[in-house]
Amino acid sequence: MTRYQVTAPCVVHVPAMTPSGPALGTYYQGAILPDGVPQEKLDHLLNSGMIRALDEPKPASGGEREEPAEKSDGASDDPAPPSVNSASRKADLIDYGIAHGGDRDELETLTRDQLLDRYVRQQS
Repeated sequence: MTRYQVTAPCVVHVPAMTPSGPALGTYYQGAILPDGVPQEKLDHLLNSGMIRALDEPKPASGGEREEPAEKSDGASDDPAPPSVNSASRKADLIDYGIAHGGDRDELETLTRDQLLDRYVRQQS
């Protein structure tokens, strides 16, 4: 299954299934869209240049190793928040950072405000 990453600063009204049922989500640059987004929405976002398809990781065969798509540093099995905002808890910001390639130990040393600077108040 192809995964999609947001390339625009923000995409809104993305239909997705949540534990509470269907909902419209907002996803920020770098976020990975959840499974189950309707194909017509994906096509629109792709054609608009707002998302890009990610290549599926290939099994390690002794050759080049691709960056893992999933966290592998012993983090919890709970999915990271699909997006974060200025009201996000520090734990959610850390999970978001790990899901986007950050190091848990480094992220835990940062304050909530520093995490907000890194993932929410990004400079363009």
